[in-house]
Amino acid sequence: MSQEQEHVEPEEKTAQKFAKESRNIGNIMNTFLLILVFMMLCICTVLLVLVVDLNKEVGSINTKLMALQTSGNQPEVYEKTEDVVDINGSSVDQTEAADIAKVDALENKLVWDENADQSSGIRRVYLTFDDGPSANTDRILDILDEYGVKATFFVVGKENYAQQYRRIVENGHTLAMHSYSHVYGDIYSSLDAYRQDLEKLRSFLYEVTGVECSIVRFPGGSSNTISRVDMHALIDYLDSENMVYFDWNVSSGDASGLHRSANQIAANVLDNIEKYNNAVVLMHDASGKNTTVDALPMIIETLLKSEDTVLLPISEDTVKVQHIH
Repeated sequence: MSQEQEHVEPEEKTAQKFAKESRNIGNIMNTFLLILVFMMLCICTVLLVLVVDLNKEVGSINTKLMALQTSGNQPEVYEKTEDVVDINGSSVDQTEAADIAKVDALENKLVWDENADQSSGIRRVYLTFDDGPSANTDRILDILDEYGVKATFFVVGKENYAQQYRRIVENGHTLAMHSYSHVYGDIYSSLDAYRQDLEKLRSFLYEVTGVECSIVRFPGGSSNTISRVDMHALIDYLDSENMVYFDWNVSSGDASGLHRSANQIAANVLDNIEKYNNAVVLMHDASGKNTTVDALPMIIETLLKSEDTVLLPISEDTVKVQHIH
């Protein structure tokens, strides 16, 4: 054997050995990858099982909650949700609840006088808001300011809203009186009770704003059927104190506890304003009257487009709209 042949054989052996080792390394790597893939599949399977179990647990909890709501505790929940509350969110007794229902029915009557004044000329519209201030008052004031419109606020006594009372006055709106407590059973229990309640509100507003208020709206209107006192006696009292009261002849229909959409409220107002040359519109400024606030831009924009219509705040010179005289 030549030296050249002897030299080639070790090289071939070395190459074969290297190839074998490479195959072994490749097999090891493939095995490792298979093990890794298997482990990942196992982990995914475990996670999937955990997710399924978690969903079952959540479903079980929801079922238990629903069961609790339909269990023996249900009457208590229903009793709470059916409570009638006043404008401050406080529960009231059955007598006051009945009074509130009667007032809601009256205030939701969209047109007061079917034989309305439809003579030609300038139509004067007075937007009025009862029961404030509330969490919605600033929103209402912002909208009125945006359109340059003045309105009238028949307020009640709320000591935590001093800024809103002052803003009503500073922005050029009419600050008028509704009642201090707005509790029908109290303020309408006697002439003296009504007088004390109104004087309390009048003094409170003067202390907060410096304004001596003289314009009044009876809670439930002068035609309400809940007063234990002859309303003529209350009217005589106002006359003796040089105060004047205003009712309304157009209602937005937002007094009821039933939900009214912004479109419904706007339609109630706009469809019935046309019946009057002096339209006093009843709306409510209360925390739950969000759709009333939402309807306000639609109402104002439509009225401002009418060349024969002006929007004004109520003053002592305003033509009186009163249910009884």
